[in-house]
Amino acid sequence: MPCRHPKNLILLAFLALPVMAQAPPPSPAEQELQQPLDLADGKPTQTQAPPPAPSGARALLSTLLVAGLAGGGLWAFRKYGVRKLPGAGGSRLKVEESLALGDRRFVSILRADEERFLLALTPQGIQLLGRLDGPEAAPGGGFAEALDRQVDMTRPMPVKDMEALLKGDQP
Repeated sequence: MPCRHPKNLILLAFLALPVMAQAPPPSPAEQELQQPLDLADGKPTQTQAPPPAPSGARALLSTLLVAGLAGGGLWAFRKYGVRKLPGAGGSRLKVEESLALGDRRFVSILRADEERFLLALTPQGIQLLGRLDGPEAAPGGGFAEALDRQVDMTRPMPVKDMEALLKGDQP
């Protein structure tokens, strides 16, 4: 029997097509998502307690380790690395002592080769107060005598005059 309404046949086939088509197999990611959730894998969740805090002994040992490493680094730096810094000076020129007098004023003992000098350092300049002899050559307090020999402590000295004095040339 021929079909009287071909439109109905096409509509019926179009509606039955999804029922007859098979769904493609699920991908591996979809299969993993369809599996039941397992929380026993050892990873922390909101329902599990957080790991215990480190003990006091462990924290103390960590602090001691860090302090030891810092101290060892400082010791190695002072022993092997000081001479490589700018301004560290060589072996011929050294500041033996320095005394702060306040308001950015200092009195320092400087050793150049085998000679010692008493210097006054102010914001205005550097002034040579005197040459200091060794303790065996000048008994009687070389520092006090050098201060007594100084006539005018308020007058700043130009750097070229101080260099001339250090070299032994009198201005």
